Amino acid sequence: MSHPALPIPAPPIGTKSPRLVEFALLGCIVATFLFFYGYLRLYGNYREQSVLQWIWAVCGKKEFDYYHGRFIPLVMAVLIWHARKKIAAAPRSTDYWGLAILVLGILCYIAAARTVQARVAAGSIPFIAYGLIAFVWGRQVARHFIVPLALVFFAIPLPGLAQATNGLQLIATKVAYLLSTVLGCDITAVGNNINSNTDKWAGFNIAEGCSGIRSLFALLLIALVYGHLTQNTVWKKILIFALAVPIAIVANSLRVATIIIIAEYVSADFAASTYHNWSGFVFFLCIGLGGLMLAGRILDKGLGALKPAGSRVVTVRGGLPKNLTSPD
Repeated sequence: MSHPALPIPAPPIGTKSPRLVEFALLGCIVATFLFFYGYLRLYGNYREQSVLQWIWAVCGKKEFDYYHGRFIPLVMAVLIWHARKKIAAAPRSTDYWGLAILVLGILCYIAAARTVQARVAAGSIPFIAYGLIAFVWGRQVARHFIVPLALVFFAIPLPGLAQATNGLQLIATKVAYLLSTVLGCDITAVGNNINSNTDKWAGFNIAEGCSGIRSLFALLLIALVYGHLTQNTVWKKILIFALAVPIAIVANSLRVATIIIIAEYVSADFAASTYHNWSGFVFFLCIGLGGLMLAGRILDKGLGALKPAGSRVVTVRGGLPKNLTSPD
């Protein structure tokens, strides 16, 4: 017996609309962000730059050594894409603390616009973005954006960077002098200058380019991303990030020391030209990245990660094994 076809009931109002509302809300957020940070020109010498234009311009200036800042948007996109499944699976909620952080970011932007402080305006981006995400979608969603948003600060040149560069220059000079003299180099260090007492080569000046500030910021950036992707606890991520500072200083100091040693025993021209130009990249890879990877491996597997491959510890219980004999 056939039954008449029953009409399919229409889905209740609102079952599909939340997804459309999310996309519409996201579009409004992006449009608002692009207007205030990408279009509205309040900064620069003649107020001809928006916040994003100012960041792009200042990251290209040689005196700041912030060339890595131009790659920050790409790194942020990669990290967000890497966490896309966790973001989609995270439960949605409303976090009113996010609203407080959002208001704080807006106040920072208003203060920056009134005082024409581009750094403050750029620094408000992570607060506004995180606060908005947390308020609209909840803390469980926003937590996946913390590290990507924190990368914005790596594109904002720090005030007083010249003084920090001078400190790094002095550290590199002192370490290079100590290591070189231990290996028999007859040299004298005066300020940032290292001179040969035997006149084998002209003196070297440990200039700003040899301070290691570029490798330091680059290694800090890599350490933050590396720790975020490889470690599962907050304290391990913080430790790897903090270790980037001494690792970068040691790597640069050893590089400067090898320049002096090669100039003393091999060739001053080679040390001052070819070796000087390429050694920074080599030491950054070997000691900088290698040190971070070693630290991450130790945190993952403990000190056993330092043992040679193939070695193992035999635990003996209840006397010696049958194939071993006692010396007695």
